[in-house]
Amino acid sequence: MNHRHAFLAILVFMVTAMTDAAFGETLYVSAKSAQLRSGKTSLDPVVASLKIGETLEVVKRDDRWVQVKTAKGVTGWIYSGNVSESKPAGGDNELAALGKGFRRTEASGVTASAGARGLDKASESYANRVGITQQHRDAVDRMTANKIPDEDIQTFLKAGRLGEYAE
Repeated sequence: MNHRHAFLAILVFMVTAMTDAAFGETLYVSAKSAQLRSGKTSLDPVVASLKIGETLEVVKRDDRWVQVKTAKGVTGWIYSGNVSESKPAGGDNELAALGKGFRRTEASGVTASAGARGLDKASESYANRVGITQQHRDAVDRMTANKIPDEDIQTFLKAGRLGEYAE
């Protein structure tokens, strides 16, 4: 009878483990670019470079790092500030990502560029409705045309011990 109970316990454990793996939590890369690392520190080697919107399956969570598996089958650790539970609305809306990063007081993946494409339709409609001048619209376009290279952002984060480089 003891063998039967042991067998049932092992069977229940295996089914539970398989169910967890089959129904793993899905996360999305929320930073413009993020590194998947072999370990859970910023000093561990990068095993893959990820882009905003990429789908990741959670393997394990540990403090500020999440072990994930990519669609290509690569497993590694990503800083939790670089992922979200909801898919980013627009991969090219970097100003929204910048605002999100500051709202959460995390500086991972912060970048500021939108190109000189002008206001989107909703913003333009609002600007027309409240009387925003063309001079102010042009100023916004000049500001959003600025691009900070990813390398400069990473250097800033490392120097300030921010985001995934915080201790």
